[in-house]
Amino acid sequence: MPRGRKGSPQESVDSILLALSRRDDIDPETLSHYFERLDEEWSEGAREKVIHLLRASDPSAHAAAVLILAELATEDDLEELEDFVTDPTVSDMAKLSLSPILRELGSEMADDGIIEYLNDPAGAMQQMQMRLLELVGQSEMGIESILEDVTSMPLERRLAFVFWLGSSNDPRAANLLIPLLENQTGKVASAVIEALERLGPVAIHQTIPALKHMITTSSNRALKQTARAALGRLTMQSTPGAEDEVMTGAGQLLPPHKARTSFIDGSGSQLVMLSWVRPDGLLKGVNVLCQDRWGIKDCYGLDEVEMDRWDDLVQELERQGFVSFHIPFDNARALVAEARTLNRRTHRKVPVAYSIWRPFIEAENSGKPDVLSLSTMLEPLPLNEETIQLARRGGELYQMSEFMSWMYDPLEQVEPYITRYWSAHHVLEGGAGKRRGRGGRRMQSREPEQQALLEELITEALDKLVDDKWRLLYETRLRRQAALFHFTNRKEQVPLMQAVATLLHPSSQIPVREQAFVRMLMRITIEQGPLRMMVESLGSAQPGSPINLFDQDH
Repeated sequence: MPRGRKGSPQESVDSILLALSRRDDIDPETLSHYFERLDEEWSEGAREKVIHLLRASDPSAHAAAVLILAELATEDDLEELEDFVTDPTVSDMAKLSLSPILRELGSEMADDGIIEYLNDPAGAMQQMQMRLLELVGQSEMGIESILEDVTSMPLERRLAFVFWLGSSNDPRAANLLIPLLENQTGKVASAVIEALERLGPVAIHQTIPALKHMITTSSNRALKQTARAALGRLTMQSTPGAEDEVMTGAGQLLPPHKARTSFIDGSGSQLVMLSWVRPDGLLKGVNVLCQDRWGIKDCYGLDEVEMDRWDDLVQELERQGFVSFHIPFDNARALVAEARTLNRRTHRKVPVAYSIWRPFIEAENSGKPDVLSLSTMLEPLPLNEETIQLARRGGELYQMSEFMSWMYDPLEQVEPYITRYWSAHHVLEGGAGKRRGRGGRRMQSREPEQQALLEELITEALDKLVDDKWRLLYETRLRRQAALFHFTNRKEQVPLMQAVATLLHPSSQIPVREQAFVRMLMRITIEQGPLRMMVESLGSAQPGSPINLFDQDH
């Protein structure tokens, strides 16, 4: 991080370090201010004081030092941090806590390189492993943090980590193994099944539902056979009736709080937000990004959130332009379940965070109706003259803000038509600007020629680019959007979407060049395409990118 200029006298470095060491309820704004102050004083003694704090026996002070270094340390600090690691008087745990920071800074001492500088490598690793399991037992957020590192490990290290978890005889290890079972493939998935079996009865309440879920949902025959065999052996090890008892209690989770979702954007992306009430009155929540050609594309969770703070997060999202609205909880779960099915069909892995939160989201055996039986879209209208007449108003959908981002996707395929239109536009405008009539007045605009060219390009692009697969995708997308409008009681606008969807379906046999909605979509794409391409090239807009509603640092 670049060093800031020294400002007017404010809190001293010592008072900031004391506050960070003794309090765990510092709000994000104050924390950001503390980091700025430490950054200003970093090369004037703050760095030395933070590194000295690493030697503290107080766990809170030590954790504060690691937090600060993770935020402020740069390559300029690497030599001093490596000197700290090589110091034989420093505790092994303090050295190991620096490993993620060293890795981020590109040090050769990171990960395995740090082991030779430990006084008792075996004992230190055992302590770290126990701390890791303590973190896992606290919340899903701790599991997310650990598994993000695990999934980026080389294969052999991942296998070693899985073997250790299976040998730990600790039921908390299942909290890491089960998401890996759903997220990993091949050797790692097989190793996870073996590890779950080695855990044995201590984790049976988690293991049996997880193995049954895999047997039901996996498309890998070999893994299903391995899971089925492990499940059989675990069942034989357990007491009679234990399996039924386990499956009966598998769906007894936290009561739902609220469900929200966004409308579908131009890339087919939709945000689904779910929250549950903990026994202490605080909330757990998860934010799932779904995309209608991918499935579940991203997932973020949070924990220990006050109800007022949840509402604030929703309002912050709306201020950024991402509007959401309440829907019934089971309907929100149905949206996610449908996206999960698409992941399986397209053979795309779900994010590991989703695997962690899946028991909450899918809530097997919860006594609720099967969410897959709930429709996420409205039916099309019958194909008759009335529907055809209504669909001729399809271009009016672009008068609604929820459709303004709907363009032809992928945009690159339209680039030749965009180039031809704007090249001709500049030529025509230039010619009209040079010719003047008597008295210096400009001759009549060439706008009719421009419009004629645009209509010609729209027809050509639709004939060339739109096939039955594209029609089915957008027909389904419109019917889903119509269902969302229905949820928000904007029912008067729903029949138009249904009528447009009816004509879009290939079975209507009505060419897309004759459909008002599709012509307007292509018109918007050609006219506004250059701006969209410019924004995307600058990297400031990524259609379908995940939105971390739960970033509590802002």
